[in-house]
Amino acid sequence: MVKIKIESPDLARIRKKVDSFADKGFKEDVHESIRKVLPKIHSDAFDDCPKKSGILAASLHVGFEDEVTGYIADGVFYGLFQEEGTRTIPAKHFMRNAVNHNFPSVGEEVVEKAKKRFKQ
Repeated sequence: MVKIKIESPDLARIRKKVDSFADKGFKEDVHESIRKVLPKIHSDAFDDCPKKSGILAASLHVGFEDEVTGYIADGVFYGLFQEEGTRTIPAKHFMRNAVNHNFPSVGEEVVEKAKKRFKQ
């Protein structure tokens, strides 16, 4: 099983200060931004996923570990071999590519929401 967390160093640094922003709705902004991008990540990973039997693609799922950490994961033991490759199987990186393609929009949205929230 492969699980890729959707975090960034910038959000990790901010996360340490999130508790002091809780009254200003910062956690909700981060959660909402990640929630919006998770379906896009799932869709891209599904589209690029190897589909010999379709089981791997059908097992892809997204969710939250906590309020500000989302993830994408598969539900089969061989997902890691497809994602990272082996000596005989080339790496597909279908989940990593989906996250890398969509993740910048999370940071952009969080920054925009923070600017609006702190102007008030």
